Amino acid sequence: MPSPPRPLRFLGDAHPSTSDTETPDSDFVVVLAALLCALICTLGLVSVARCAWLRRLAANQQRQHQQHSPSPAANKGLKKKVIRVLPKHTFSSSTENASAECPICLAEFVDGDELRALPLCRHEFHAACIDMWLQSRSSCPSCRRILTVERCEHCGQFASDSSSSSSCSSAIKERREADDNRFLP
Repeated sequence: MPSPPRPLRFLGDAHPSTSDTETPDSDFVVVLAALLCALICTLGLVSVARCAWLRRLAANQQRQHQQHSPSPAANKGLKKKVIRVLPKHTFSSSTENASAECPICLAEFVDGDELRALPLCRHEFHAACIDMWLQSRSSCPSCRRILTVERCEHCGQFASDSSSSSSCSSAIKERREADDNRFLP
């Protein structure tokens, strides 16, 4: 059986139905919710734009600071000429610790291996291993201490060079010890 047709309501009707009285309130809630969503979206966009602006400003200031001030010593590696000057010796199990190993390649030292000892920390490595390491980084692989090879102000030789005079190398050693003690509490 077909349902009876719904009565039509005209604007001038005196008795509105119960569902029609809720319409103005629900419209108000929808409009209010839309305005609230728009406000939240606007605040979100403003905060994202502000963050991007502050990041760009900080990057510009950092770029300007780098252009006007010298950068600290970077860990970029040493020149081959400087690496060759570092002291080298041959390993002998009779005079040294026989169970020592190279921290780079993790192989134990055997008689006849050429070793290099870094000047500041005295850590030892296979010469080939540490030479390759120092070409790309200027720090000790074990303790991460930055390796600085100094030239003598008098003779121009590197501090670890055996041909430099004893007075020059002792002055450099004293300066190194003063630097080492500077970090002590």
